Amino acid sequence: MKPWLGLAATAALAGCSTAPGVGWSRAPDLSVYSAMTLFGDIARNQSVLCSGFGSAGVERHWRGDFAAREAAVAAALAARHGAEAVDRAEAAAVATQTVSCPGVPNDHWRVQYVRMLRLLETRLGLA
Repeated sequence: MKPWLGLAATAALAGCSTAPGVGWSRAPDLSVYSAMTLFGDIARNQSVLCSGFGSAGVERHWRGDFAAREAAVAAALAARHGAEAVDRAEAAAVATQTVSCPGVPNDHWRVQYVRMLRLLETRLGLA
C-alpha cells in the first residue's frame, strides 16, 4: 500500500457522484472497482500514517468491516468480466501523489470507498 494519489485521478474523480445517471453510476464496473481499491488503500494509509494506528490493526479492522463484501464484488466482477480484467483493474489502482494528513480526523477516503462498494453491490445484484 502506498500513500499516493494521482493528479490525473484526482481531476477525473473530482466531479464524480453516485447519484443515478451521473458520474460513477455511468462509469464501467471495472473503473469503479479500480477507484474503490485506490480509495481503500488511501483510507488505510491515512489511518496508519496520519492517525498513528498500527498497520496490522488497521488491516484487521478493514477486513472485519469489508472483506466479505469486497470478495463478493470481486467474484461477481470476475464472473462478468473475467479474473484477468479484475486483476488489471486492481493493478491500475496505483496513486502517484502524496495524500496529506488532515488537521482533524477525516473519513473522506473511507466514505468514498464505501460509496463505490455499495454502487458495485447494487449493480451486481449483491445488495
